[in-house]
Order: sequence, then C-alpha cells, then structure tokens
Amino acid sequence: MGQQVDISLQARLLWALANAPAYWATNRSVPRRGGQQVTGRSLTGATMRAIYRCKDGYLNFIIYGGEAGRRSNESLVARLAEEGLAPDGLLKKDWRRFNIAESTQAEIDELERPTAELFLRYTKAEFLGQAHRREMLGYPVADARDILGDPHLQARGFWQVIACPTLSQARRFPGGFARLSEAPAGPRRAAPRLGEHNFEIYQDELRLGASDLATLTAEKVI
Repeated sequence: MGQQVDISLQARLLWALANAPAYWATNRSVPRRGGQQVTGRSLTGATMRAIYRCKDGYLNFIIYGGEAGRRSNESLVARLAEEGLAPDGLLKKDWRRFNIAESTQAEIDELERPTAELFLRYTKAEFLGQAHRREMLGYPVADARDILGDPHLQARGFWQVIACPTLSQARRFPGGFARLSEAPAGPRRAAPRLGEHNFEIYQDELRLGASDLATLTAEKVI
C-alpha cells in the first residue's frame, strides 16, 4: 500500500552543495553559481574558468595551487611555450610559490588567455592524451557518444549485451561500477516488463491473497 514519505529538502541537498555551506559558517556570505567560472577559490575575488572550447566540444581544466597544481601548471606552460603561446610572465613564474587563494584576476587572466587558444587546437582525445603524458589536471567533457566509444570502458568489458524479451535483438547495457574478484557486479537481466513481477511482490513479499490481487486488478491498480 502507498505511504507518504516526508524528506527534508535542506538535508537532502546538503551533500550536493560540496563546500558551499562552509562559506556561511566562516564568512557569513552566500556563494553564487558562476556558470563556466569557478568562484570562491581566491580571497581577492578572482574567478577561474572550468570549461574551455576545443576542436570537437569542450574540456574541463581548472588552475590549482599546491604541489599537484604546480606540476600541472608547469606542464601546461611548457606546452604553451612549445606552441609559441606562453608570455614571459608565465615562463618566469615560480609555481612553487603560487597560492590560488591569493591569486589576482590579472594573474588568472594571463594564464587563461593563452590556454584557451591552445585548447582550440586539440580534439578531446588529443587533449586527454596530452594530459596523461604531461600529468595535467584536466579531462574532456564527454557526451554519450564519447562514453560509448571510450577505449578504457571497452578494455575492461564495461558494456554488457543482454537479451530483451520484448525486443527483436539484444541490447547493450552499462556494466558494474567495479570488477570484483568474488562477486558479480552489474546488470544480470534486462529491465522488467510492466507487471512482470506482480506475483512475487504482492503475494510473496506483501503477503496479499489471491482475492486481493483480483481486486487490485479489477480496480486497475495493477
């Protein structure tokens, strides 16, 4: 039988807000969404791009600080230099001292302008290959076609072909989130048809009798 489930929207959405609630707790400020810009990472109010155009779509690339950011930024500037796009300021910059929290908008703009020009020269696949080789923190923004043709997913046997009783041919389904050594993960069958498991659910699980099922059927509940 149906029941009312009352869930707090505030509690439900908290997990999706990442670090946003801390802004109010620490600064009494409410962060705003920035579209393709990443906000709230610099004390100077500087914003940074997260999405760049490339030859066949979009890329995600964000400027980071710290040791991980240093390696990524140095690799990026080296690539910019190879393409003749790196200004002197970037070539001379000490990325070991770069603090994203204290960066100014001018510093960010100096790096983002040539980066945007560089990424327009790549396809998503070319960028990903460069990112792997050069240890850069970025990845393509994949659409459904990219995911379906992803060589990594194909290599690990992610896609599984399962027969569909209502269709003339089998269909390809996403597999499990991981490959487990002692237990299967992923779909074992196609999605159930409408009413296919009424008997198992209503009688075996809910303990309804044959007359109850007949009544529900007559009233077009099931």
